[in-house]
Amino acid sequence: MIKNRFSLLLATLLCVVSTCACGGDKPAPEPEFIRYNSGLSMQSQIFKPGQPYAVPYDILLPADYVSNPERRYPVVYLLHGYGDNNSSWNGQWMQGAAKIMRMEEDGKIEPMIYVCPMGWNTYYSNYYDGSLRYMDMFIQELIPHIDSKYRTIADRNHRAVVGYSMGGFGAMVLPMKHPEMFSVSVPLSMSFRTDAQYMAESQSGWNNQWGKIFGGVDQSGAGRITEYYKQHCPLYQFVPENKTALSQVNWFLTCGDNEEQLLVANDELHQLLMRNGYAHEFRVGEGGHSSSYWRPALDEALPYIQHCFAGGGPWTYSNVYVSVPDVQFESDGVFLSRAFKESGSQEGTAIYLVHNGLEQAQVRKMAAVLQGARDSKRFAILPCDLTQQDLEHWISDYATRYLVGGTPASRCAVAVGEAGRQVYALQEEFGSLYFESATLADDPATITPVKGKFYYMGQNDEGACYSQIGALYKACRLLYASKSEITMFEYRCRNYTGDPEMDLLQGMQAMVSCMKY
Repeated sequence: MIKNRFSLLLATLLCVVSTCACGGDKPAPEPEFIRYNSGLSMQSQIFKPGQPYAVPYDILLPADYVSNPERRYPVVYLLHGYGDNNSSWNGQWMQGAAKIMRMEEDGKIEPMIYVCPMGWNTYYSNYYDGSLRYMDMFIQELIPHIDSKYRTIADRNHRAVVGYSMGGFGAMVLPMKHPEMFSVSVPLSMSFRTDAQYMAESQSGWNNQWGKIFGGVDQSGAGRITEYYKQHCPLYQFVPENKTALSQVNWFLTCGDNEEQLLVANDELHQLLMRNGYAHEFRVGEGGHSSSYWRPALDEALPYIQHCFAGGGPWTYSNVYVSVPDVQFESDGVFLSRAFKESGSQEGTAIYLVHNGLEQAQVRKMAAVLQGARDSKRFAILPCDLTQQDLEHWISDYATRYLVGGTPASRCAVAVGEAGRQVYALQEEFGSLYFESATLADDPATITPVKGKFYYMGQNDEGACYSQIGALYKACRLLYASKSEITMFEYRCRNYTGDPEMDLLQGMQAMVSCMKY
């Protein structure tokens, strides 16, 4: 009896063991797939010479990374700003990972791998004295580590880098120094300065943020502009002799017009790229040094990266949606708002739409866009064709015919192309001036705004007037900073889509929200 009981117990135990070993009817659950992983690290032998060092990074994987095990993916490196860390792209402030996942889910971008490495405050560069070698670590260790650990498409044609602020400098300098490793660079509000700006930095600001990396600690003036710094500054590197190497990379720069020093430097770089014939994308929009500018910039930047990964070609993206309503014009092409016509007086704003011989149909489309459905405002849009008479005569003529624009404060000018010359020459006659792809003066160095006016500067990123628009912006910025008789301004630069008429209408559309009427 005891023997039988023991045999039964043994058989039961063997059955239990067999069931556990073989999985029985209920297989063990698969581990949950986590797309965003933080707290990862790579052991570097290069970053801090003579001392192994852990380099943290976060990673965002595609939604089908596990379910599609044969697929390999392009890689985008996301670089953070000064004082931030490898998790900042996914933090509450930036919310980049959530943005990327929504764009992927909505079909706006294909699945890609996103790597967020720790950059400390290195500007993603090697220190001049060799004490830290961040760039060498990134190129020689981090990229091979990611390519070996994850299913990447491990070539430069499928590798991009995006960064904000200090990370924008990294997104520029890494491909600039290693174009063999990257095909796309997207600096968002790149943190760097012109030589004059660096020389004006406070001593502590210079030493702590720049001098310790590029040399020139405790130096002032031109002593800060070291040879090592020049090797890393885009204003010294995008020269004709480097064009073959650097043109391998697709460059996309964007910066908000409420930035202070940074847009001055970024716009200076745009002008340099234009002068030296470097293909690139350049955007200026409403915004400052904030995630509220950088996060929306991904709406274009990430599809642009995908476009380049797929082989590139003309980039026709635009986020300026033109509305050309059917509005009623006077017999001479003038548009009068309902409120203006009902007032029966000269109270209102005279908007002089100044051009050089554009077709009437095109001018009417521009005016229809400019009216902006503001019929409750008192204003008149007055076309001024300078091939018929000069601007002074148009002002006098319309003042007589429509009793509008009796004082400079009640006049604004919208100048297109070469017509900008006369408007610029008559700045005192207007309270606000709107320049769209406009020529201002032969010598940009002579361009000077009038204190107390409002200026709007718009262009596309292939516009021939880039140096004059840039000069007007910098001059307005200086007047604004002085706080004396404040001069207000807005600056916009959009993508050129290849259609001249649509581009001009997009310029008008972008202008509407900034108009003071």
